[in-house]
Amino acid sequence: MPEAEPVEDVIPRILEQYSERPRGWRVLHTPLGDMLVVGPTSAYQLRLIPLGPGKFTGAGVELDEESPSIDRMKATPEYGLRSLTNTDIEDLIKGIENPEISRPKIAEIIKRTPIPPSDLARQKAKHYLSGPVLTRPDLTSLSPDITKIQRSLESQAEKVFREKYPMRSGMFF
Repeated sequence: MPEAEPVEDVIPRILEQYSERPRGWRVLHTPLGDMLVVGPTSAYQLRLIPLGPGKFTGAGVELDEESPSIDRMKATPEYGLRSLTNTDIEDLIKGIENPEISRPKIAEIIKRTPIPPSDLARQKAKHYLSGPVLTRPDLTSLSPDITKIQRSLESQAEKVFREKYPMRSGMFF
């Protein structure tokens, strides 16, 4: 099993890889803070513990080998940041009343090439669509290997949380 690391070390690697090559990424998360981030040449499993809005700690691993679960994820729509025009926004708002209008528009937007975060400052767009992010109740049904890593990451995430935030962790664990 791969060695767990604090997410503060893993997330920057994921972001760097995504910035270099924004096509081919998929993201899956659970309400409990488990995530799978699958890129074109790598995959990561994370356990996040929220600290506040936009802040978290936890543990993560880079997955060593391909698995059927990872291969199935690669058949889902690509994650990414995509610029939206005013017409896109208008069409999406119209879709609130009539979902049949928005489905083809969303499909068209998702097919656009994702923008690397490093290029956002150069973009002229005012609006962006982020996603899609797939959601599951938990990761245990994906594969026994993912389940084993998930259990290990739960304890590693708690350990990281206790070490970095001893006063806060006492309220939860």
